[in-house]
Amino acid sequence: MLNLPTSTLTAGGLAVGLGIPVHFSAHWLKANFRAKKKDWKSLIPFVGGMVYGGMASMCTGGLIAFGAGLITLFGNGAGSLALWGITGGDATRAVRATPVELTADGNIVLFLLTVVVFGLWKAIKSEEKKLAKRGIVAGVLLGLSAVLGGAVAATVIPTVNDFGGQLLGNVG
Repeated sequence: MLNLPTSTLTAGGLAVGLGIPVHFSAHWLKANFRAKKKDWKSLIPFVGGMVYGGMASMCTGGLIAFGAGLITLFGNGAGSLALWGITGGDATRAVRATPVELTADGNIVLFLLTVVVFGLWKAIKSEEKKLAKRGIVAGVLLGLSAVLGGAVAATVIPTVNDFGGQLLGNVG
């Protein structure tokens, strides 16, 4: 089993995790603020990526958890460097809560979601792929945060675990 390179989110990593959706939201609002018909479909790749990334951050091992760990490692480093360079403050303080993890049942749901993502990847337009990748990075980093990750851990992860349990119960 592959171990996570890091499972601790720093204030710098949280800044990157928050900065990505703030940047995306600003661009989306600029393009849609005065439009009579909002382009809601353009939110799907980014939000879908965030949901997938948040679930991936709750994975306990394997390639998905290893990838989430790498995202966290690089997010922490880039965010700490950016915060230190811009504000001069210490950005290495850990901000992760005690995580709720996916169970074996929940991992089945994440696996199936990964199959769907890989199946759709070639059909997704290049710009949508970029948005999905940014969403995944933000989702992993925010999934590890104390407040935002705690909300996901308290609501989404138990639901996914229960759904996986129902799926296993109905199949087996």
